[in-house]
Amino acid sequence: MIKFTDFSYLLLLSLAVAAYYKVPETKKWIFLLVTSILFNLSWSGKYSVVWLVLVLVCYVSGKALSNQEYSKKHRKALLSVSIVICLMPLLFFKYLVPVHNSMSLVALNWIAPIGISYYTFLIIGYLHDVYRRYIKPESHLGYLMIYLSFFPTLLAGPLERTRQLVPQLRSPKPYLPENIKAGIYFIVWGLFKKIVLAARLADTTGPVFDQPESYTGMSVTLAILLFSIQLYCDFSGYTDIATGSARLFGIRLSKNFSNRYYFAPSRTESWSAWNITVTSWFRDYVFFNISKGVTSQKRLEFNRLLTFVITGLWHGPSWSFVIWGSLQWAYINFEMRTKHFWQQFYPKLGLSTGSQAHFVCRVVVRLLTGTLIMGWFRAAELGSGIRLYSSMFGFSSGAGSLLTSGFLLTIALFLVMDFFNYKMGEKEDIASYLLKKSTLYRTLSMVLLVQLVLIFGRPSVANFYYIQF
Repeated sequence: MIKFTDFSYLLLLSLAVAAYYKVPETKKWIFLLVTSILFNLSWSGKYSVVWLVLVLVCYVSGKALSNQEYSKKHRKALLSVSIVICLMPLLFFKYLVPVHNSMSLVALNWIAPIGISYYTFLIIGYLHDVYRRYIKPESHLGYLMIYLSFFPTLLAGPLERTRQLVPQLRSPKPYLPENIKAGIYFIVWGLFKKIVLAARLADTTGPVFDQPESYTGMSVTLAILLFSIQLYCDFSGYTDIATGSARLFGIRLSKNFSNRYYFAPSRTESWSAWNITVTSWFRDYVFFNISKGVTSQKRLEFNRLLTFVITGLWHGPSWSFVIWGSLQWAYINFEMRTKHFWQQFYPKLGLSTGSQAHFVCRVVVRLLTGTLIMGWFRAAELGSGIRLYSSMFGFSSGAGSLLTSGFLLTIALFLVMDFFNYKMGEKEDIASYLLKKSTLYRTLSMVLLVQLVLIFGRPSVANFYYIQF
């Protein structure tokens, strides 16, 4: 098992990059395929057979769906059968096994082959796009295999569309120093987020979630707020390392997070800024499919609710995830329905639309009301969620507090991250931002981040949170 945060990964990645640029252009795809398969084997072992079978089903089904001799009805039936076949391993490993064994749902998620949710979603998206004739089926089995196993994205995305990634695999970039620099910037940035910020925040919030009844309601509320930031640092940190790893090979991955997600002023905006490639997948392949031709507003709202519930269940077969998805829908639906009311309400309070005070007020409201949602996500199970919220509302709270000197240090480190995110804005990433700066500025920034990683980092931290999904 090769973890992104291990020194062994960084060493092997460096050797792989050096070897990649020595390989002839026509053979680079073979190198990436072998590297990705070996990475897959290090995580899933014998379960990699599941991946191979699904790849072959995807390849054959894609070819059949493009057959001009088949009627639309025939093609639709073929698409449905293919998707059912591809979903069966995911449903078995991630849902039937945990329910049958009645064990910890979160723990049993690890029984499933690592990355199965992501490459299953990639296959479904690919087959839909071929069916809709958005793309032609991939004729080269090797490129399709890389697309469904590319090692930086295998574990937890980004969930790349075929038309975005495969053309880059077909036309490999030559060695460019800018790509190497960009890759390094992304990886260091991701390590800072994960093994410094996410790790320290996990140490702060973990005891609260383990024994919420030992802490004050205020501490439980603060722990849920901090967990949202922890999850952002953890998951976006993974994405940055994945993006940097791919960029070292000259491959650009899609943006998966807004830089200052944690300061989004509304639930609607925060949802569209989080795990962008996955939320857009649910929009395009679930919501749009079940809403085709629907004009009734109530039916669209129900379809949106169904999409959010499915999104929740994707995380695991637990009522807490159903509650989390339903609350996300309720919050966003409420915002959509009352948009005009709030546009008139804030100015009556003296907060003119677009002002800094108006923005801050909306952020605070979003963060505080967000605690009613994120606690269910962290609890993962219904009983844990009930315990958590009982303590939050003071029904079974203690006297413990998480306001310690370590907490204040973590806040200071968070401000370092926010400084860079603020400077970048939403149109840039860490690489594009630093590459525009002077050599001195880039050097000092990297020295600062590397020193923070070396001094405050915890390389032995647990795996990235979203890998379990």
